[in-house]
Amino acid sequence: SSQSGSSAFGPGQSPAVAGTARRRGVMLRSGARRGGGGGIVDKMIPGYKDKIWAALPAGVRQHKVKSENDAFESSIAQHQKWQSLLLSWKSTEKGFAPSQKFRKPAVDWRRQMERGTMFYGRWYEGPNGTDYRPGNTHDRLANVREPFTDVEWEERKQHRSWDLMRLGYAGLALFLLYRATNEWPVVWCEEAGAGEAGEAGEAGEA
Repeated sequence: SSQSGSSAFGPGQSPAVAGTARRRGVMLRSGARRGGGGGIVDKMIPGYKDKIWAALPAGVRQHKVKSENDAFESSIAQHQKWQSLLLSWKSTEKGFAPSQKFRKPAVDWRRQMERGTMFYGRWYEGPNGTDYRPGNTHDRLANVREPFTDVEWEERKQHRSWDLMRLGYAGLALFLLYRATNEWPVVWCEEAGAGEAGEAGEAGEA
C-alpha cells in the first residue's frame, strides 16, 4: 500500500499536496467549460482539443498564442487612442456653457413680479396710470435702469462689446487711410474726330 501510495502521489507527497498540484495543472490546461460538456465530439473523444494542442509544433502554438495576445492588446491600444482623443476634447465642453456676458438684455416677467416692476393692464395702458393720450404719456427712456439694481447696472456696463461711435470713427479712419495711400489712375479719352482723321491720312499714304 505504501508503494502504491507513493507511486500515486509521488515520493514525499501527501494526498492533499498532490491534489492541489493536480488541480492547478488542470486549471492551467483546461479552457472554459460550459453547459453541454463541450459538444458531442468531446463526449466521444474526451480531451481531444488538448491532444490536438499537444500534437502541434511549438512554433505553431507560439504563433497562435501571440496572435490572440496581439489581437487583445490591439483592442486595448485602440481604446486608449480613442479615449485620449475624446478626453482632449472634453475640456472644450466648458466653452459651450451659457455666459452671463451674452445673456438676453431683458428681464423676465417672473423677476419683474418679484421686484415689483411688473405692470398689469390693457394694451393701450401704460405705467403710472398713463394711456398714451396727449398729456398723459410716459417716457420709458427716462429711466432705462428701472428693471435693474445699481449693482446690476454697473456690471452690465462692463460687458459692452463695442461702441457705435468709436466703430464709425474707426471705419472713417480706415477709408481715409485707404484713399491717401492709393493712387487713382486718370484716363484721357481722345476725341473721335481726330482719331478718324488720322486713320484716313494713314490710309491715303498707303
